[in-house]
Amino acid sequence: MKKQKTYCRICEAHCGLEVEVADDEQVLSVKPDKAHPVSKGYACIKGAAIGALHHDPDRVNYPLKKVDGKFVRVSWELAIQEIGARVSALREQHGERSIAMYQGNPTYFSFQNTMYSSSFLEALESPNMFASHSIDANNKFEASTHIYGRSLVHPVADLERINYFMCLGSNPVVSQMSVMQVLNPLQKLKAIEARGGKVVFVDPRRTETSSKVGEQVFIKPGTDAYLLLAMLHVIAHESHFDTHYASRYANGVDDFIACAEPWTPERAAKLTGISAETIRAQAIAYRDADGAALYMSTGVNMGPFGTLCYWLIQGLNLITGNIDREGGLLLPRGAIDAVKLAQLIGLGSFDEHRTLVNKWHRVAGCFPASALVDEINTSHPERIRALFVSAGNPVHAIPNGSALGDAMNSLDLLVSIDIYQNETSAYADYILPTTDMLERSDYPVSHMVLQETPYAQYTPAIVSPKFERRPEWQIYSDLAVACGAKALGPTICNVLPHLNQLIGKLPLIGARTGNTTITPDHLLSLLLRWGGKVSLKELKANPEGVLLPPTQAGSFLGKRVPTPNRKVQLWPDKIVGDLPRLEKLEKQYLQSTRKLQLIGQRDRRSHNSWMHNNPYIKQPDGNTAVMHINDAESRNIADKSLIKISSEQGEVELRVQLTEDICQGVIAVPHGWGHKGTKLSQASNLAGMNINEVIPGGSTQMEPVSGQAIMLGHLVEVEALSSEKKGRQTKHAAAEEA
Repeated sequence: MKKQKTYCRICEAHCGLEVEVADDEQVLSVKPDKAHPVSKGYACIKGAAIGALHHDPDRVNYPLKKVDGKFVRVSWELAIQEIGARVSALREQHGERSIAMYQGNPTYFSFQNTMYSSSFLEALESPNMFASHSIDANNKFEASTHIYGRSLVHPVADLERINYFMCLGSNPVVSQMSVMQVLNPLQKLKAIEARGGKVVFVDPRRTETSSKVGEQVFIKPGTDAYLLLAMLHVIAHESHFDTHYASRYANGVDDFIACAEPWTPERAAKLTGISAETIRAQAIAYRDADGAALYMSTGVNMGPFGTLCYWLIQGLNLITGNIDREGGLLLPRGAIDAVKLAQLIGLGSFDEHRTLVNKWHRVAGCFPASALVDEINTSHPERIRALFVSAGNPVHAIPNGSALGDAMNSLDLLVSIDIYQNETSAYADYILPTTDMLERSDYPVSHMVLQETPYAQYTPAIVSPKFERRPEWQIYSDLAVACGAKALGPTICNVLPHLNQLIGKLPLIGARTGNTTITPDHLLSLLLRWGGKVSLKELKANPEGVLLPPTQAGSFLGKRVPTPNRKVQLWPDKIVGDLPRLEKLEKQYLQSTRKLQLIGQRDRRSHNSWMHNNPYIKQPDGNTAVMHINDAESRNIADKSLIKISSEQGEVELRVQLTEDICQGVIAVPHGWGHKGTKLSQASNLAGMNINEVIPGGSTQMEPVSGQAIMLGHLVEVEALSSEKKGRQTKHAAAEEA
């Protein structure tokens, strides 16, 4: 028996874990690592469940090929050879754009997958990369590209010293924090209050976090931009405001401030449901605090104005002097300065590639997932004919996923590379089994520049891959060679010369199948040596991780801003071109309607759609809808009863929970549920339905600036099920129980 240190890769927190493994490599236990320099024994239940995930009998363990509508086991050699031959034929006949890839959320928590899946598609010379971040965070990456020059730049709140923290559309107790790595956020937020600071949550629902700490401000869904403009109005138009400091570090300060002139708190109050007095009080408290930050997450990202909101937040934080200062927001570098590296190799800046339909551009190197349907269905000769899905489930994750499923039936080839079969891989021609996080080495490259407390941690593979599971880097390298391309795509190939030039050539490249490739650990070793803060050898000697020097205030503005003139751009044409839409939708928000606005929510025990099958975690019985008692009373809806939620897109039937801790006119439904008909034994037996069946999809429901799928704030009908329907449901439930 042995104990080994590793870390969780389910969300941004990356909590330290200690794994107990038997001599036969059975995972006996997974516990929080008390010696971890940052998490210090903190971890949620999902991290403790990765041992059960490793041994889950529903895992895909062997390559599968669909034959006569059923999946049969085949050898790796045959699967790779046949996929390679089909891709080669498609490229020759229809060109490079006929091949595409979708990267799911877990991709970005795997150094191997991120680097090698991207490199694979680049080696095939196709621009058709699609990604899950266009479902919940595209606007942040798009805004940062225009404001700071790179999609990787995101100021991180200095929670250890901050005195005013406003959190919009986030529930850290359940989902930690997004595009910001904070471990044990509840403790950090309570500490702000303990030292006399203020924490404010702006949300249509009193969340699990705001019920434990801070002040709750209820807001109507989709109206955060109006609140932020009104706060800017109070700060810059209702008292004397000196623009000298902001203008020193940013262009467009005067235009930024001027745009808020017509948006008074009184005007915003009618739209947001927040009183003018409250808006003024919060704006002044934020302005006058000795160190403050505005922060937003998916509850704003997934609404109609995500990019405008992130732009307004960055601008407000900057003009109040809170960016690049202690107690405000800092710009971490990480062990590897990812922003500098991105500049060297040309990543994360403006992208010239466009989709064939509607000309959507790539954000952070990827097209919007909601555009995938049109790119498959178009009659254009270069339409997508082969799709690789990496650690993802887009049929279940995007609005109107059934349309994507229908489109997949017209593909010549669909390959799912994953640990489970899911709603998307049901359409696949091949399913290739990958290793899980205990079976591969890793380093949190994607989140280095988002760390509130800078540290570095490497994990080796804790156990050997079970059955015939293979690491992603090997799968993509072999696929590239089989498709007639180089094992390494341009991104990795472009990285190596820069690293060799800076630190000297190292004999770390090995041969595979007649082509040159490089293992993830070799590449990581080079990157860390280039970074100069910690070596791979040192990380291997300290498996719990090592602290890095704290982020220095004053190290970013005017110095490290990756724009041509080193200035922040506060008036970017692409973003401000969307301002007229605020007035256009103002009338819609002011109209009275009997319909309810739909928002999402998360559960601490689940994560998107792929954690529902873990036998270690007792999941809730489906995704219960939450609505206000008064809204229910006017519809004759009783607590815990069945309701129907419908739109022009579709309908679902769910249990409802009544409460006063949600805005009237709003209904909240957890996403990611509804797995009937899958090969997941636990998940398929859970109650619940996929709320995305109600949310309209397509190009008209994509935020025009970033291509972000608009998934919150849609109007839906909500009604009690008829007595006859309730009877059928009760009878069906009794039959299932029997």
